[in-house]
Amino acid sequence: MGVYGRVGGRTKPSGCGIMPEMAANGKGERGGACDMPRHSRGRRCFSPLTGVPEESTIVPIMSTDRGGTDIAMALFGSVRTRVLGVLFGRPERACHLREIMRAVGAGHGAVQRELRRLVACGLVTRARRGNQVIYQANGNAPVFGELHGLITKTVGLADVLRGALATLADRIEVAFVFGSAAEGTLQPASDIDLMVIGEAGLRDLASVLPDAQAQLGREINPVMISPAELRERAAAQDAFITSVVQGDRIFLIGGEGDLTGVVGAP
Repeated sequence: MGVYGRVGGRTKPSGCGIMPEMAANGKGERGGACDMPRHSRGRRCFSPLTGVPEESTIVPIMSTDRGGTDIAMALFGSVRTRVLGVLFGRPERACHLREIMRAVGAGHGAVQRELRRLVACGLVTRARRGNQVIYQANGNAPVFGELHGLITKTVGLADVLRGALATLADRIEVAFVFGSAAEGTLQPASDIDLMVIGEAGLRDLASVLPDAQAQLGREINPVMISPAELRERAAAQDAFITSVVQGDRIFLIGGEGDLTGVVGAP
C-alpha cells in the first residue's frame, strides 16, 4: 500500500512602482508611473521527521530549481519577488522589517523601498504593534487571489518543494501538491499534502523534506506510492486515489500527461 508520512531611501511620489494593472483600485488603472523592468490512506507506519520553526521564525525561501522563480523575477524583479514570497507565501502572518530582511537576504534600504511600493499599491498593509512596524499581505486587495496563487506556484510553496525533490528526481515519475494547498484554501494550521509516485521511499524523503518544511513553516504530509499500486487502486476506484487524481494539483515533477500515463487512460 502507499506509504503515508508527516514531515515533521525616499518615497517616490509618482506611484507604487508595481505593475500598473495591480493598482489598489483593481480596475487596471495606473496608480502612478511604473518602474518595473521591461524584461519581463494506507496503514503503513509513519513518524514525524522534524519539528517546525517557532511562529516568529522565517527561513529564507530559496530553491535549486529556478523555473518558477524566473517567471516571478521577470515580472517583479529580484528583491520584490523575495519580499512577495515572504508575505504572500504565508498571508495570514504579519512580519516586522528585520524578519523580512533576514528572509529576503537584502539590505534595509532595498527591502524598505519595496515595502513602501507594495503598501502604496494596497497589496501589503502596514501597522504598528507596540514599538514595531509590521507588514502583511492585504487579503482585501482586488488581486490578492491571483497574486497569492502566482507566488505559491513560483517562489512560494511549489518552488521550494520542487527544489527539495530535485535530488530524487530520477526515482520519481510524478510528484504534486494536492488538498488545500492546491485548492488555495490553506489555513494557518494546514499541512501541505504531497503525493510522490515512484520508487522513492519515506527514508529518502526524510532526508530532503525537513529543510523545505522549515522554509515553508508548515508540516509536510507526504504520500508515497508506486506506479503499479497507483494503477491498481485507480482501476479499483479507490476513493482516496480518485479524489486526489481528480482534484486540484500543483505539479512539481512531471505533469498532467505523465500522471495520466501512470494511472492509465480511462
